[in-house]
Amino acid sequence: MTRALLMMFLAGRLLSGQTQSVIRAGEHGAPPAWAVLQRQLIGSMNSAADEFWRVFTLPGGVLKKGGKIDDDYETFGNWPLFHALGGGRQAFDRSIEGWNGTTRRWTYERGAVRMEFVKHYDMLHLSEGYVSFQNFALADPDIPENLLRARRFAGFYLNEDPAARNYDPVHHIMRSPWTGSEGPSFHEDGSYMLIYGHASLYPRVKQVDAARVADLQPLFDEMICRGDVPNNLAVTGLITHAYLLTGDEKYKRWVLEYVDAWMERIRANNGIIPDNVGLSGKTGEYRGGQWWGGQFGWNSRYSIEIMFNALITATESAYLLSGDRKYIGLLRSQVDVLLNRARIVDGNLLVPYRVGPNGWEDFRPLEPYILSHLWNLSMEAEDWDRLQRVLKNARSGPRPYAYAQSPDPPKPGQEVWRPDGSPVDWRKVEDNITHRNQNRHNEAPHLLYLGGDNPDWPVKVLAAEYSQMARNLERIRGTFEHEWKSQTVTEQNPVFTNGLAQMTTGAPDLSFNGGLLMARVRYYDADRKRPGLPEDVAALVEKLAPDRAVVRLVNISAAHTRRLIIEAGAYGQHEFTSPQKGQWLTVELPPATSIRLELGMRLFVNRPSYAQPWTAK
Repeated sequence: MTRALLMMFLAGRLLSGQTQSVIRAGEHGAPPAWAVLQRQLIGSMNSAADEFWRVFTLPGGVLKKGGKIDDDYETFGNWPLFHALGGGRQAFDRSIEGWNGTTRRWTYERGAVRMEFVKHYDMLHLSEGYVSFQNFALADPDIPENLLRARRFAGFYLNEDPAARNYDPVHHIMRSPWTGSEGPSFHEDGSYMLIYGHASLYPRVKQVDAARVADLQPLFDEMICRGDVPNNLAVTGLITHAYLLTGDEKYKRWVLEYVDAWMERIRANNGIIPDNVGLSGKTGEYRGGQWWGGQFGWNSRYSIEIMFNALITATESAYLLSGDRKYIGLLRSQVDVLLNRARIVDGNLLVPYRVGPNGWEDFRPLEPYILSHLWNLSMEAEDWDRLQRVLKNARSGPRPYAYAQSPDPPKPGQEVWRPDGSPVDWRKVEDNITHRNQNRHNEAPHLLYLGGDNPDWPVKVLAAEYSQMARNLERIRGTFEHEWKSQTVTEQNPVFTNGLAQMTTGAPDLSFNGGLLMARVRYYDADRKRPGLPEDVAALVEKLAPDRAVVRLVNISAAHTRRLIIEAGAYGQHEFTSPQKGQWLTVELPPATSIRLELGMRLFVNRPSYAQPWTAK
């Protein structure tokens, strides 16, 4: 690093009890296009959030009309993250107001919430809805009410509430796929789950007759509603969140105990995670030892999409808490279950998405986002090679679940992936994202950029998110009657954070089911003492490696000096080794300057927490 790029002087700044030198930018010049676009996007989304709020909410934060409970909680789901990245405080405050409004509505109007937590729900939908709650602490970890909530919500799974005995500490299982503040539910409507292929009664029922599905309810309660499923692993994000806020070791112990139990089940099942575990802790207890067929499991309609989101959350949570690389094996082992059974068909690498009576079936392309999370954790060449194998053996579309967005989707059980002849371009950034769970579609372009093979990605991803914001604003302003369907409101959210998080922190897409932000770095405004990039400052993570990260910082203001603090990891779990040692670095950017920092790093070596640099002890 040259003297022109980096000048260091003592500033006497106190960070975490140590006097730090300030790194001063010295490269003058016009800002690059991506930096101007990034600041324009942040400013525009601040205004867009205001407009969305005025259209869709009543005073007090209640939605004018609501949908399903998880979708209502998702409405402002990424607004806390937006503030943590550099967006305005008002968006964050409104996300809390909206969360409170949704909680009140579902408590008093719908009767589905007890003690501010859903009474009973499957973990797929619970973990979707509570991502925003977890991200509140990224924006502000010092709100007493949210600290109490974090302890209470985690306590529902540590059996601290007599009404919510969700966990069996002897067999290390969740007692039902449906859990919540009133404990496990051993009776749920089986009609939807069975007709739409989200669970199977095989081998006791070979074929479900939709006309007689109500007759199968007792069997559904017996086989599906009792015991544990992999999707419950998504709760580890919520329990890890409680640890990050409190530092209480009981939450760490619980997460590691629960993940260890699932890893042992994988070992005992020939390396494959079983998707149903009975109340006695036995795999396949209610189906003669058969390890597949459970709720959202290997035989279900969206098997991999749902199961692997939970596996990602559990792997990241356990590794974050422990620093033990054995936990990377949870996700990696199941990736290899798929890749070891892959086929090349017409130039496309296809993996089995389901298991049935005839073995592995339903071959489709593997989504790169799964491998993105794996490589981001491990930083190992073997995981990059796994990713490259998938990327290089993709000749044609569509995406594995393209039919899910079709206006005329096939009937359950009749979905077959067929190449449509459209060429695969992993460098392309999709600009038609309509729901947060589709953000994973833009993982590959980011990965190629980090690998040096997609140099225009920063501008492309910002342009895509700006375009999507403008499109949603146009819809909000339209004269048509808004269709108040379950997900309509969330699909018109004009705040997009996936590209911003990728650019500024180096993180992969935040896992849709209970995920935590697995960032290499994050930022604070040193002068205003708030999270996120200071006004006028843009950031770009250019490269990630096992022992370093390359970050470009730009001050687009020609008049004002800006100072920021860089943290090693979203939760301080990493450590800087150069140009200074420690958890935080302070950078000063005089007007119209930029700096390229090569940050030496040790990964997953510190105790993680939400502590901010001015409050850390």
